[in-house]
Amino acid sequence: MQRDIAPTMAPLALLLLLAACQPDAAARANADPATPASGAEAAAGLPLDHGYYVRTDETCAGASAAGLHLVNRTGLRWVSSFCVFDRIERTGDTTWRVHQSCGDHGGAGQEVAEYDIPDRTSFSFRSDSGWEHAARLCPQGELPEPWRSEDPGGFDG
Repeated sequence: MQRDIAPTMAPLALLLLLAACQPDAAARANADPATPASGAEAAAGLPLDHGYYVRTDETCAGASAAGLHLVNRTGLRWVSSFCVFDRIERTGDTTWRVHQSCGDHGGAGQEVAEYDIPDRTSFSFRSDSGWEHAARLCPQGELPEPWRSEDPGGFDG
């Protein structure tokens, strides 16, 4: 019995065509991580004052462990999680693309976040994983204990 193989080859041909349209995985892996994306300029850091930042839905005096984090030149640090800035690109007057490694006690992963920084003491971002965050700088003396008297280990990270 002779079978027509054309119907079974069509899905395979479509997959091969789609695969050919994708960027070469080897080329992506070997791309220079220090090279900014088209239309962006590389930056040495974000234009933020270093110190303790609190989520915008909390007050400095009422800051919680979950809502408070330290910002320095290398990244963001919460009580049990972190983001390390791997590459920073300026994409506009107040916008920045940050390639960052974020994690917690369960592990870490790479992501890209779009930061909006209207001034040196506030920012918001949305990552490609869907995480959104907004925060503002708090003077350390206005924070609750233990952060009010804690040595942050050097704001310059």
